[in-house]
Amino acid sequence: MKKLKFLLVDDSPSTNFLNKVMIEKASISEEIRIAKNGEEAIQILNSSYIPDLILLDLNMPVMNGWEFLEEFQKLNAQFKNITIILMLGVELPEEKKSLIHTIPNIKGCLEKMLTNDIVMDLVTKYQENSIVNKCEVY
Repeated sequence: MKKLKFLLVDDSPSTNFLNKVMIEKASISEEIRIAKNGEEAIQILNSSYIPDLILLDLNMPVMNGWEFLEEFQKLNAQFKNITIILMLGVELPEEKKSLIHTIPNIKGCLEKMLTNDIVMDLVTKYQENSIVNKCEVY
């Protein structure tokens, strides 16, 4: 199994810590970087870090997940193959669900805290290129 590069984007230190631990425990990561908001995430991407998967919280200060997605779509073509998974703490409103379908990099949604089973399922689906559920939490 290919080791993956991750970018965790969440303003909660405890969420980032627990998700990082779960990813590391699964032994599937080459590198994990953390951003506390969308602005930091854009800076990381602009520093030539190209993750395979971005796990993105939507409700953050400074630059929230929706604002990050707007800026992300303006980035160079080198980022077009990055898979973005939205990390949800609450159910999305219907208008946001329809917006998700307009952003090709968004491949699905997960509940905020990862488990070993969720990480392994996510990575397996990523490797098989079969993450396509567009925000039905799996």
